[in-house]
Amino acid sequence: MNLDDKIKQALKVDAEEIELLMTKEKGLFGQLFEIFKGNRRHWNVFGMILAVLTAITMFWSFYHFILANNLDERIFWGVISLALWTGNMGLKVWFWLEMNRNSTSREIKRLEIAVAQLTAKLHQS
Repeated sequence: MNLDDKIKQALKVDAEEIELLMTKEKGLFGQLFEIFKGNRRHWNVFGMILAVLTAITMFWSFYHFILANNLDERIFWGVISLALWTGNMGLKVWFWLEMNRNSTSREIKRLEIAVAQLTAKLHQS
């Protein structure tokens, strides 16, 4: 039996454990709240506050856009609304990337553990 066969056999044995880990995966809100626990939590809290403020200001400026009487006011409030919408979307993309980074880091850690376990099993046999 060569090394590849030993690895395949060990992976078949560990498949049940990996499936159990995958069922314990956090949902969307669990992943979102997890970004406030890492070493970048202060920046993420600041980003969330900024996202809420830009959303409130965006709706407020859009309200003024709807109530504007002349074209100059509509253009003014419309440009402000679009700029705030773009900024808010940028912040949301940032949060999605942070969630993706955490998920990728977690998967890399799982792979490191699996490789360490496989190495230990190979050295035992």
